[in-house]
Amino acid sequence: MKLKRDQIAGVLLILLGLVVFIIIQQFDVKFSLSYPGPKFLPGLAAIGFFICGAGIFVSSTLNKRDEKTFLLKEGWLRLVFSLILLCVYVLMLKYFGYLLITPIFTYVIVTLFAHGKPTKTINRIIFSILVSLIIYFIYSYIFKLPLPSGLLFE
Repeated sequence: MKLKRDQIAGVLLILLGLVVFIIIQQFDVKFSLSYPGPKFLPGLAAIGFFICGAGIFVSSTLNKRDEKTFLLKEGWLRLVFSLILLCVYVLMLKYFGYLLITPIFTYVIVTLFAHGKPTKTINRIIFSILVSLIIYFIYSYIFKLPLPSGLLFE
């Protein structure tokens, strides 16, 4: 039996969910309704990865259609470049903080994936700033969780 691309993606999501779940078991903070702690959001993500991965795997297994080409060379290059950018983003967060780096990173990613589509630069800038501020607001004021301020600004 030949594995389909979706089956592989489903298995990878299931494994990712399991890895995240195992990692968060090392956190020593107790869960309570007043403070769900650092396990809550990663735990929710782990459950989501597991459920979505299982669903993708099952639906792909039941689907008997042939697969189309997944990514051409240009798509693979964009994917690899995105992963490299994500690693750079995480490193830069440590030094420059969330509020400075996230709008820049979001703009670069949106520009990268808007390749060939007519989008205005100002719209990408506004989108990047708004997404960054919304996430900041949710984490800082609703969840009351700190986001990295950066070593240069402490």
